[in-house]
Amino acid sequence: SVNPDGIEPPDSNPYDVEALDANTALVADAGGNDLLIVDTAGNIDWIATLPLEIVSTANIKSLAGCPTPPIPDLAFACGLPDMMPTEPVATSVAIGPDGAYYVSELKGFPFPTGESRIGRIDPAARHAACGTSDQCSIVADGFTSIVDLAFGSNGTLFVTELDEASAAAVELGVFFGLPDVLQGGTVNACDSRTWTCSAVATEVPIPTAVAVHGMGNVYYTQSGLGPAQIVRLK
Repeated sequence: SVNPDGIEPPDSNPYDVEALDANTALVADAGGNDLLIVDTAGNIDWIATLPLEIVSTANIKSLAGCPTPPIPDLAFACGLPDMMPTEPVATSVAIGPDGAYYVSELKGFPFPTGESRIGRIDPAARHAACGTSDQCSIVADGFTSIVDLAFGSNGTLFVTELDEASAAAVELGVFFGLPDVLQGGTVNACDSRTWTCSAVATEVPIPTAVAVHGMGNVYYTQSGLGPAQIVRLK
């Protein structure tokens, strides 16, 4: 019933969890477009909401095959306006070496490319509206459909993009039988001091998660819709 982002109807999809201590955790809520804090007693509060953004519809039109889609169900995409609002869709949270909370966006319909961002949220924040609050800031931009974040011990943030043609390409490629729209996902390494990022794995088939072992080894999952595989970065 709690809907801090103000978008109706109320929706919640707890997508990622990061432990703060033995009794408290952060939750990236993809449905609610927010970052929550929960404890083992069942108490839930919201730390921050992520803002809507006006984006291009060019990608979804291209994926649908406009102006003459090969599948009639996709014809609606051709009538969309050039620009429209999209929900941020919070997909991951990671605690940085500075103690701040870093949250990723997937970007919902119309699933634009190059519009997914990583935000930094002050750990003291409560009920902050990112986009207007000074307790939130964007540290990295230009990604597509981010699904996971993980910090390494040296401060490198590993960022997993589901597919360079967006999450819509995965849905159309897998469930609508249009595999040619898939471009493959990417695992990126970002320096959290300068926020320069570079790809460390490309054309990955549907990567869904990344993890860093204590010794510095980096692993990611691929073929996330099964049968999935775990790959170690060289």
